[in-house]
Amino acid sequence: MTTPPFSIHYDLRVSSVAGHLIDVDLTLQPSSKKGHKLTLPAWIPGSYMIRDFAKHIITLVAHTANGEKVAVNKIDKQTWQLPPSDGAIIVSYQIYAYDLSVRGAYINDQYAFFNGSNVFLQIEGHTSQACSVTLEHCDYPELDSTNIATTLRLLTSNEIAKRNSNGLEKSSYYADDYAELIDHPVLIGKFDSQLYSVDGVDFSLVFAGGHQSDMARITADLSHICQQHLTLFGKPAPIQQYLFITLLTDAAFGGLEHRASTALMFARNDLADETEPSVPTEAYRSFLSLCSHEFFHTWHVKRIRPSELVEGGLATEVYSKQLWIYEGITSYYDDLLLQRSKVIPVEDYLLVVGQNLTRLQRNKGRLKQSVAASSFDAWTKFYKQDESAINHIVSYYNKGAVLAMCLDLLIRLKSKHQYSLDNVMHVLWEQFGRCGTPTPEHVIHDILAKQLGLNLSEFLAKAVYGTDELPVESLLAEFGVGLHYRTRVDNNDKGGMPSTKGIKHDFGAAYKIKELGVEITQVVEHSSAYEAGVIVGDTIIAVDSWQVSGSNLSTLIDRLVPQKPSTLSLLRDKRFLQFNLITRPAPLDTVYLSIDDSEKLKTWLS
Repeated sequence: MTTPPFSIHYDLRVSSVAGHLIDVDLTLQPSSKKGHKLTLPAWIPGSYMIRDFAKHIITLVAHTANGEKVAVNKIDKQTWQLPPSDGAIIVSYQIYAYDLSVRGAYINDQYAFFNGSNVFLQIEGHTSQACSVTLEHCDYPELDSTNIATTLRLLTSNEIAKRNSNGLEKSSYYADDYAELIDHPVLIGKFDSQLYSVDGVDFSLVFAGGHQSDMARITADLSHICQQHLTLFGKPAPIQQYLFITLLTDAAFGGLEHRASTALMFARNDLADETEPSVPTEAYRSFLSLCSHEFFHTWHVKRIRPSELVEGGLATEVYSKQLWIYEGITSYYDDLLLQRSKVIPVEDYLLVVGQNLTRLQRNKGRLKQSVAASSFDAWTKFYKQDESAINHIVSYYNKGAVLAMCLDLLIRLKSKHQYSLDNVMHVLWEQFGRCGTPTPEHVIHDILAKQLGLNLSEFLAKAVYGTDELPVESLLAEFGVGLHYRTRVDNNDKGGMPSTKGIKHDFGAAYKIKELGVEITQVVEHSSAYEAGVIVGDTIIAVDSWQVSGSNLSTLIDRLVPQKPSTLSLLRDKRFLQFNLITRPAPLDTVYLSIDDSEKLKTWLS
C-alpha cells in the first residue's frame, strides 16, 4: 500500500460488481490519547430525511500499520470507537451499494456511483482537516482514469499517482475538509460526456446508463441557460468547473445539488434526440428545468445557506423554516431562466406557470399548512408523504415558487420597476454567499426593508406564515396576464392550457387500475368520494349496475344525475360493500394563463 500523502486517507475500491460491494481502507495518522470516534452521516445535504447510510456497512475492522488487530467498539447505529493509539491505524470496511438514487451509492455492470456521505467515515475532532482519497477500479478491469467523473481535486504528484500490483491505474484526489470531501459525488464506469465552456467556467455533461440523445443540442441549450445563472449572480463565479452527472433509466426523475456538480436521474427516452423540434418538448423541457434548478443551487443553498443548516450536523435532523427560501425561490428561477435564455418562448413559460398553479390549486393542504411550517416539518411530512398529504400539507417547493413569483411581481410594482427579485438575490449573494455568512430566518424581510426600502412585511407575514390564498390573479393582471380556471379533462390533465373539454362531475379520488375495477390511492377531503365514505385501499367495481374500469370511471360519474344518489359498489378488505354516491359539479381546479397585454408583460418577461 502506498503511503498516503495526508494524515487522513481513504483508499476506495469497487471490489465486486455482482455483489455491489465497495471496500474502503481509512488510514488515520494522527495519534490520539482518547482514541478516535468514527461516524457516518445519517442524511445528505439537500435531502431532508434521515436515511441511516451506516446500515449499508457490512463489516468494519481495524489494525495497525504493522498488521496488529485493533479493537473496535460500535456505540450506536452509525458510530464506532477506536482505542488510543501512538501510530497509524487502518480501518477497513465494506459497503453494500445498490441504492439507485441521486443520494445513494449504486453499482451495476456499467458503472459505480456514490455520494461521499455514503462511503467516507468521519473522524470526530478532525472534520476540518485535509484528507485524500484514492479510487481504484478493480472489478472494472477495462477502465482507466478517464472513466472517472467527479469534481474532487486531482492529485497529480508522481509519488501519489502510482500503479498497484495488478497494474491497474489509481486516481488520487484531495479535499480541504470532510464537508468538501462528501460534497463531490463520483461516477466510475462507462459513460458519455460532452464538454462546453461559458463565461470562463468549464462544464461537462455526463450520461451514464445508455441513451440515443443529441448531446450537442443539449449542451448548446444548457450553455444558454448556464449563462443566465452566471449573469444573474455576477463575476467572479464561485466555481471554475461544473459537472452534470446524469444516471439514465427508463423512467426516473430527480436531482441533488453539490458545490461544483449535481447528480441527476432522468428517463433516457425523454431527452432531446435528432428529431427534437426547435422549441423543446415538454419532456425535454423538464430535463433542462431540472438542470437549471440544481445549477442555481450552486449559489443558493451551497454557498448562501440558512443559519440552522450551517450550525447543525449530519447525525440527526436539523430544523429550519427557511427551506421555502432555498427551494421555493430556486423553483421559481429554474423555469424563468429557461425563458430568459430564449430556450423556451414566453408562451411555454406561462404554460409551466399554469401547471404549477394547478398543482397548488388542487392541493387542499395549502389551506392548512404554511410554507414556513412545511419547511420545518420537511423531515417527517414532506419527505414521508402518505395518502393524506394532499389534504394536510403543502410543498415548500411548489407554493414557495408561487410565493417567489408573487414577491417578484410585487417588488416590481412597489418599486415602480426599479427593483425585482433579482436584486434580492444579488444582496443574498454579495452579503451572505460570497463571505459565507449564514442567513437568519427573516433575511428576505430585512433585505427588502433595509436594502431596497420596501415594506412588504404584511405580505410576507401572510404568505410565509399563513395559509391565506396568494394574490396571484391580481398580480399577474398588473403584468398583462390573465388567470383562468376550468375543470380538468381527466386525471392526466396537468393544466396550463385551455380546453373545451372537461369533466362535469366531481369524484375526488385518485386511483390505479386493477384487473377488476380501480383501487383508490387518495381521497380529497369533502369530495363526492369522501362524503360517500370511500377510503384509501377500496377497489371500486361498479357504479350503479355498470362495471368500472380505469378507462370508464370518469364517464360513468359524468353520466350520473347531480344530487341524485347512485350506488357505488366496492371491495374493502375482502368485503363487498355498497354506498350512496351523490355527485356535485366538478371543481375549477385547473389553471391556464393568457397574454392579455403584451406590452405590460414585457416589464416582467422579455
